[in-house]
Amino acid sequence: MPSEDRDQEPPKSPYSSRRMSEASSNLDEKSRLELAHELYMNENMQMSMPAPSSIYGQVKEIVHRAFWDSVREALDKTPPEFEHSLRLIAEIKEILLELVPAKAERVRAQINEVMDIELYKQQIEQGSFDLHLVAKFVVQTMLGLCAPARDATVNAILTKTHPVDVLKEVFGALDLIRLDFVNYQLKALRPTLLANSVQYEQSKFRSLLENNPSALDKTKNWISETARLMREGGQSVSPSNVLNTAFLRLLHEEVKPVPETISMDQSRFSTVAKELEAVVFSAATVIVLQTGVGPVVQHDSFANKVRVVVYQLCSEEYISHPRELLPHITEKCVDLVREEVKSRDLRPEECDNVRGMLAALGSSDNPVFCLLWERAKQYLAALCTGAVGDAPSGFGVCRSDLQGVASKYTHLVSYNRGVYGPFYADIISEIIGTSSSPSNPSSSQAHQGSGDTNMD
Repeated sequence: MPSEDRDQEPPKSPYSSRRMSEASSNLDEKSRLELAHELYMNENMQMSMPAPSSIYGQVKEIVHRAFWDSVREALDKTPPEFEHSLRLIAEIKEILLELVPAKAERVRAQINEVMDIELYKQQIEQGSFDLHLVAKFVVQTMLGLCAPARDATVNAILTKTHPVDVLKEVFGALDLIRLDFVNYQLKALRPTLLANSVQYEQSKFRSLLENNPSALDKTKNWISETARLMREGGQSVSPSNVLNTAFLRLLHEEVKPVPETISMDQSRFSTVAKELEAVVFSAATVIVLQTGVGPVVQHDSFANKVRVVVYQLCSEEYISHPRELLPHITEKCVDLVREEVKSRDLRPEECDNVRGMLAALGSSDNPVFCLLWERAKQYLAALCTGAVGDAPSGFGVCRSDLQGVASKYTHLVSYNRGVYGPFYADIISEIIGTSSSPSNPSSSQAHQGSGDTNMD
């Protein structure tokens, strides 16, 4: 009589196609919104396998090891128990059929004909079942479905000798092929999303708000605090001014709690803020040196050398603020000045003078840095209202860097206002008592599929 274990249906593998589709269908509205937003913002977005060192990767490794240990134990018995293996082969068949293009009826029919689970059961009972023969067909089918870059991985399956290793490698390769299919579909979907992204994200967020009326509380706090600060500073509190100022705050302070409407782009705004500070610091360094050292360094060639040194150092990922690197920047700039003064060596007191000039940039209220920072902010604010103009004076050879940062910033702001404009209008109306909505002259272009959208 069959044992109690044989009567129990083997559990589905962690690779099950159905589990994958169930996970996809169970994505909540917020996850769908985040996925669509990332796909719009990042033209090079691709899904990837979790890193083995990540928490998910470690959990996955533990679950998979336990599963394959149970399969190995069943196959190593005398006589072998093939229930697990048959279930796995059925899952492999299901995944292969999922990957076959809809019009490839011949391939679909061949999979159904060859991978006959009932026939395999009969072969097991007769002792004629050959897993490696099944693996050869599976590998041949996978090679017809996968990208050429996966051929080596798929062919390596047939080098395995133990049935468990064969099955494990098949599922690992299928995971990679499915990942390629998902990324291909995301790439194909992007043009359609670009044409409808604002409406889609706005609709999803509205649904979230209907289910959770407090989903805008942090955003209200952000805008309300901005209006309060403007009133205290004697600024004009109009709908457009409030929203422009609120966005500019993201560039020079850590707004807490993070507004709901900003959360998906928080890292992008942080990147823009860091790049803007690096540009301003580069321009300030050039001005200080050219003013203090004199005519010998007052040319664009020298200024560009300083710009490259300072901007590249300030752009390192581990740097939060340029002032952290001021000692390093200072010595680099002293070397650059030495190169310019070729007719004689710089005296120690002259080197100290250069160091002293640059040391002043370490102060948060340095007048040169503060002046350029205000000009940069005014430039960004003007661009967001539809104004067109050159970069402000004082940026010299750093002008193109500033324009590059401005392009990223205005793209973020325009798109954000396109999606959340109606919600911002309601919030601002409550705060300042007007029915006027904040203007967004560039929002009509915000979702037209710019090629310069990758901010990561």
